[in-house]
Amino acid sequence: MLRLLYLLSLVFMNNANTSRVIGGNYASPGQFPYQVALQLNGRHHCGGAIISETAILTAAHCTINQSPQSMMVIAGTTDIQDTDGIRIQPSRFINHPQYSSQTNDYDISIIQLSQPLPIGNNIKPINMVDVNDNFDADTIGTLSGWGAIDSNLQLPTKLKYAKIQLWSRDYCNPQNIPGITDRMICAGHPSGQISACQGDSGGPLTVNEKLAGVVSWGFGCGAAGRPAMYTFVGTFRPWIKQTVGV
Repeated sequence: MLRLLYLLSLVFMNNANTSRVIGGNYASPGQFPYQVALQLNGRHHCGGAIISETAILTAAHCTINQSPQSMMVIAGTTDIQDTDGIRIQPSRFINHPQYSSQTNDYDISIIQLSQPLPIGNNIKPINMVDVNDNFDADTIGTLSGWGAIDSNLQLPTKLKYAKIQLWSRDYCNPQNIPGITDRMICAGHPSGQISACQGDSGGPLTVNEKLAGVVSWGFGCGAAGRPAMYTFVGTFRPWIKQTVGV
């Protein structure tokens, strides 16, 4: 089981009687045209974001030790059970060479597709933040994905999204969160009622309509006072540019 999802599952088992619903709203068709779902052996596995017609950005823990032949990318739909989505098999996974499953650092991966996506109203690449971009504390971002919505780890078939705030380095630092690095950012609702959860891994966190983060790891779904950690996309712009030219 993925490291992030394992940690989230432990918290759910410890809080099974709370039935906490992870907040958010259902997305409208075309609202998040960059969003994709990743299926592994026919089951929902992770999320991702379109950065070019042939490249998807996701988390390395979603692709490490997996075979492209066992995964399918679904784009252009808000309901992964509908037939209106485009399904394309990956041709290659490019995990960051410094990714560590022990520390969760450098948790970023590029999925190269076996054929180009048909760009249109429901399928569009998203621009990414720049390497020098910084965000003030409490900046509002948008999280989207098909992750679990309750303590039973129920996975929705329809895409959900939520507004969450970025946390400052005054709290999100190694002293308060062991394991966090400069390549990560924190985001979440202080009450814990809105959060990334199982199945959201690898999915996008956007700020000002640009891809700022990739869902990486955390301490639980909706844990009060505990944000989730996201791989900061800006840090990896040179690597992404060198790898796929965007």
